[in-house]
Amino acid sequence: MTSQRTSQRAEEKLLTAIRDSVVLHGVRRTTANDIAERAGISRMTFYRRMGSVENAVLAALTQEFRSYTGTVLSETPTGTTREQLVHFAVESVRVFATSELLGSIAERDPEFLIPYVTDRFGASQQLILEQLQALLDTGSADGSVESAPGTATTLLLAVQGVALSSRVLLKMGTFDDSLTELKKMLERYLTPQHAAAGEEKA
Repeated sequence: MTSQRTSQRAEEKLLTAIRDSVVLHGVRRTTANDIAERAGISRMTFYRRMGSVENAVLAALTQEFRSYTGTVLSETPTGTTREQLVHFAVESVRVFATSELLGSIAERDPEFLIPYVTDRFGASQQLILEQLQALLDTGSADGSVESAPGTATTLLLAVQGVALSSRVLLKMGTFDDSLTELKKMLERYLTPQHAAAGEEKA
């Protein structure tokens, strides 16, 4: 048990070192030597555990999303599953916009993110996708959500689109307004047709 806790602390220290280095230098200027020094390990140990600086950055991103996702979920207000899902989706955008790690990458090395927009989903996106699907499944079961096989992916792409534009929206001063509109759009998209018809008649 002690060995497991020690290993976990060492992992957390390494991920923190990676994060701090990328926030300070960006991806391209982050080196294995800098990370190893911050983490208090040898360069060889770094490569043995991470394989490469790129893998290390991806691991730090995944940890960032996992941590923030947990926080968003713990702060989700009570209500219907649909309301909880919309809250999770919208607040995930806010997380993206306020993360120092993501902000540093978006500002200094935006090309690092391109493959995960045009070619494949990364582990961080899979975390969000899995949580969206779990909420959709629950919402479909309790009748508060209308869902189809492609709904989770469509939601992820919608959220991702606003998130990737967050720096522009913040500069324009329209970030909060855009989140308000995103919330309305998702509410309407996810509301079952019979429920929407009933609300219109009422």
